[in-house]
Amino acid sequence: MRRLFAIEGLACAGCARGLERRLSVQPGIRLAKVHYLTASALLDWDETATGQPRIAGQVARAGYRLIDRHRPEELETMLDRHLGRLGIRLAVAVLSGMWTMALALVLYTTQLAPDTAWWIAVASGGFALPVLWAGRGILWMGWKSLQLGEPTMDLLVSLGVTGAFILSAVQLLQGDVAVWFDAATMLLTLLLLARLVDTMIRRSALRALKAMQDAAPEIATVETLGQRRRMAADQVPIGSRIIVDAGEAATVDGVIETGVSLVNRAVLTGESKSVAVRPGDRIEAGCVNLDRRLIVRSDREPGDREIDRLGGAIALEIARNGAEGGMAEHWAGLLARAIPALAITATIVAMLRGLGTEQALMTGLTVLAGLCPCALALAVPLTRLRISQLAAGSGHRIREPEAFEKLAHARTVFLDKTGTLTAGRPRMIAAEPASGICRDGLVAAAAFAETGLTHPLARAIVAVTGERGAGGRRADRHAEGLDDAGRTVRVTGSDADDRRGTRLTVTRDGAVLGHLIVADDLLPDAAAAMTSLSRMGLSIRIASGDAATPTRQVAAALGVPDESVFWQQTPRQKAELIRNEGAGTVFVGDGVNDAPALAAGDCGIAVAGAHAAARQTADVVIGDGGLAALPQLIRLSRRAARTSRQNLILAVIYNAALLPLLLTGHLTPDLAALAMAASSLSVMANALRVGAQQPRADSGIVSCSA
Repeated sequence: MRRLFAIEGLACAGCARGLERRLSVQPGIRLAKVHYLTASALLDWDETATGQPRIAGQVARAGYRLIDRHRPEELETMLDRHLGRLGIRLAVAVLSGMWTMALALVLYTTQLAPDTAWWIAVASGGFALPVLWAGRGILWMGWKSLQLGEPTMDLLVSLGVTGAFILSAVQLLQGDVAVWFDAATMLLTLLLLARLVDTMIRRSALRALKAMQDAAPEIATVETLGQRRRMAADQVPIGSRIIVDAGEAATVDGVIETGVSLVNRAVLTGESKSVAVRPGDRIEAGCVNLDRRLIVRSDREPGDREIDRLGGAIALEIARNGAEGGMAEHWAGLLARAIPALAITATIVAMLRGLGTEQALMTGLTVLAGLCPCALALAVPLTRLRISQLAAGSGHRIREPEAFEKLAHARTVFLDKTGTLTAGRPRMIAAEPASGICRDGLVAAAAFAETGLTHPLARAIVAVTGERGAGGRRADRHAEGLDDAGRTVRVTGSDADDRRGTRLTVTRDGAVLGHLIVADDLLPDAAAAMTSLSRMGLSIRIASGDAATPTRQVAAALGVPDESVFWQQTPRQKAELIRNEGAGTVFVGDGVNDAPALAAGDCGIAVAGAHAAARQTADVVIGDGGLAALPQLIRLSRRAARTSRQNLILAVIYNAALLPLLLTGHLTPDLAALAMAASSLSVMANALRVGAQQPRADSGIVSCSA
């Protein structure tokens, strides 16, 4: 059995990894993916080997609660409350930490009388206590990760902070002023800031599901015994008769009882071409009725509509990613195991060297505090903050930093067609009149059939000549109307393959007047973007919900081979394509129908003007510059990856260089504190260098001064 649950009480990404690992080893569980940002768990288990109560018991023993999935608005409310609490704690940490660090700076830079210096050190510790209160959640999460057997950055920081506070207290009791309160408060304050940003990202992830709900109208017009009344769409029972007027979007999934019309299913399929429907055909919530009134008999419960299932598909794709950890977390896990062992080793070695118990314990505490991973804790967050700043300066939004970092390792880019590569607004590009017919006469005749129709092809024709006659009507595969002489003009879709666009045949009283070619224009920067991506060594694929001919036409214009083109893809099929491609896959899209694929990729990118569901699901949102920004973002991600690696190397080198001095007792606590501060400053400076690096001339990212 496979189900998606919510995990109540999930507080950090490390805890998600620990819970995922614990569930994965339980008998009968085939798949366990715990996703921190959405507080969800995707579980697949053998019901003959284990049951849901047993799984819930395992989750409870880990300190959490397994429950049915929250509605997005409920979880968002919970996160709003959590954001409020985090904001208060961060404010306390910043205000108190400023005083702690200011007093520490006085100790570092000023020669003071011993008594005065001691009282300043005590005051520094006093101001650090509120910071300890504000960061108590981080300390608790560190302990929780230890319980789950998955040491995290929180545990590593907790060890360093605890060691720093204990060592500082011992120093004060001995009359010394070499205290570490400033380092501890800085770590806790920066991690609280990271938690605040992380929670905001988590809240943003939920908006994707809410945006999906908003894609369909909330109010339905229900007809009962000839009477009409308006009611909430989620209250409409199965079997109700729903009126969908021309120009309105359907509120239910059901079967058409009365009416013949055209519907636009782009919200679900992405296909720009409208579809003719008649009694007996199905229509789904979110589809727009373009032509005439329809009466629909609903046949799905609220919450089980196709658009609701699509929202579920997004949640499922997000949950599939599980609890992934980055390089910093990997190193944090190793150091969280190594540092306590080293501190104990240093204590034992000091005692074997003949030092007293008190001095040996001081050596162990110095190791515990001296190896406090300030630089490691700052390495990746500072780079992410700088990269987000640079991206925002270029008009883009990085919603999920970890996914953005995966852009650096991208191998394949899938692109939607309509709205991503093309403008989504067809226009007439050619007219081929028959012998004896002039071009203007051909187009004018076609306008008699297309006037008054809302179909995109009709608008493309009428845009050339203006409206003609009393108006045409739309049938299954043609439009027809009467010209000024009362003759029947018909515009019919041709089966002939034309690489230029959609080919239409115009007849008058059965005689062929000629052909029109209508095409959806490529976006101006599409070709240049494809060339840049190819030069960067990336494989290009196109995945569209549109028909074969227009999709292949666009691919041919961009030089994408047929074997890399996929048409008439449903939202789930697009997501399946992404998953089958494997690691290093990026998806770029703009519609509601693209949301599952955006969630399925290593990095999902929404283009400018994308639907709210696509923007909220995507990891990166292009705000300015169109597709030309895609190569820029990939280069920016590669710069970010290089800088993060450099920062991690700097942090590890610092710890490795400091270790022998700490183990042998040759580094006093005050010098160790200064060395730790220096390492943190080096990481900060390197992160700020990202903006000062000169990108390649064609990258388009504006260089920012550090």
